Amino acid sequence: MTYISRRSWLRNSLLASSAAILPGVLSAADHQHLNALNKTLRLHWNENPWGPSPKARKALQQMVTSANHYPDELVEKLYRKLAQKLGVQEEQIGLTAGSTEVLTLLGQHVAMVDGEILSPWPSFPTMLMHGERLGATVKKVPLDEHDRIDLTALHAAITDQTTLVFVCNPNNPSSTEVPAQDLRDFCRKVPTDVMILVDEAYIEYSEQGESSSVIDLIKELPNLIVCRTFSKAHGLAGLRLGYAVAQKQNIQAVRDRHPGGDFSMNVAATVAATASLDDPDFIDMVVKKTAEGKEILSSALTNWGLKYAESATNFMYLPDAPFKEKLVENLSSKNVLITKWPSMTDHIRISIQKPEEMESFVKILKGQLS
Repeated sequence: MTYISRRSWLRNSLLASSAAILPGVLSAADHQHLNALNKTLRLHWNENPWGPSPKARKALQQMVTSANHYPDELVEKLYRKLAQKLGVQEEQIGLTAGSTEVLTLLGQHVAMVDGEILSPWPSFPTMLMHGERLGATVKKVPLDEHDRIDLTALHAAITDQTTLVFVCNPNNPSSTEVPAQDLRDFCRKVPTDVMILVDEAYIEYSEQGESSSVIDLIKELPNLIVCRTFSKAHGLAGLRLGYAVAQKQNIQAVRDRHPGGDFSMNVAATVAATASLDDPDFIDMVVKKTAEGKEILSSALTNWGLKYAESATNFMYLPDAPFKEKLVENLSSKNVLITKWPSMTDHIRISIQKPEEMESFVKILKGQLS
C-alpha cells in the first residue's frame, strides 16, 4: 500500500508563501457596489441565497468582541463536532479555507511526484488546474450521454501512470450524481496505490441524502479522501471553510503541506460553521426551498420543450443551443449572471436561488429563446 509520503511531499514541495490582506473601512463606492450586488440575480456561483443560518448569524455577532484571540480552542471544538457528526476520529479531519484548498494541495502533490490526475470531464477544475500548472499530467474521461460520470469508463482509464482519481459527486458543472452503491463499488475496485478524491460539496442537495456519501468507506480504504465545504448549503461561502476526511496518515500529510495549518483558520468562519452544524432545520429549509426554485425552472424548460440534466444539486445544466447567441452577455446586461466555463462548450449552468427570484429569471430567460 502506498500512502501520501509526508517526507517526500515536503521535500518536493515548493516553498510555501502567504500574504495577508487587511480590509479597510468601506467607502461610499464600496457600499454602492454592494447595493448593486443585491440587485443582481447571482445565478453563477451556486451560492445559498438565504445566507448563514440564524444560529450562525448569532455566533458571528457574538464573536466580534473576541476577534483579538487566536482560534485554536474554537478550532478544536469544531473538530470535535465534525468528528461526532461524521462518525470519525478528529485526527481523520483536516480543516482548510474552503474545500478548494484541499483540491489545490492534492493537485500540487500529484505534480510534485510527477504524477497523473484522472478525472471525468467536464468536472470541477480546481485540482486539475493547479496540478497541471506545476507539471502534473491530466487525463480526462467524458461524461456519458446523460451528463453523468461514467464510472466504467473512468475505471478502465486507470493505468500504472495514474496517481489520483477525482470524482465530484454530485458533479459540478453537470449537476448529476451517480448511484451511491455504484460509487462505493468503484472506490473498492481502484488499486490501493492510487488515491481517490471524492468531492461532496453538494451532498446536502442530493436526493439520496447522506446515504450517497462515501465517508464511511474511509475506515476500509486507506487510499480514499473525501472533501466537503460549508460554502453551499451552510451559506458560508464568503467565510471560506472546508475540510478533508481520510485516514490519519493522509490527513497529517495534508496538514504538513498546508501553509499555516489550523492557524490559518479564522474565528468568524470557525464559530459560524460550528453553530451551523447545530442548525439542521435551517439546512432542511434551504434544501426544500432550493428544490422549489429548481422546480420552477425545470417546469419552464419542460414547457418550452428543452432538455436538461437531472439535477442533484442547487444548480441546473442544459444546452445553450435553444437560446440567442451571446446568452451570457445578454443576461449580464440585464443584471443576471449565469456560468459558462470554457469546458462547457455547448452548455450553461444556472444556479438556483429563492423561488421568487427564479420566477423573475424564467420571465427574463424566455425572452432569450431563439
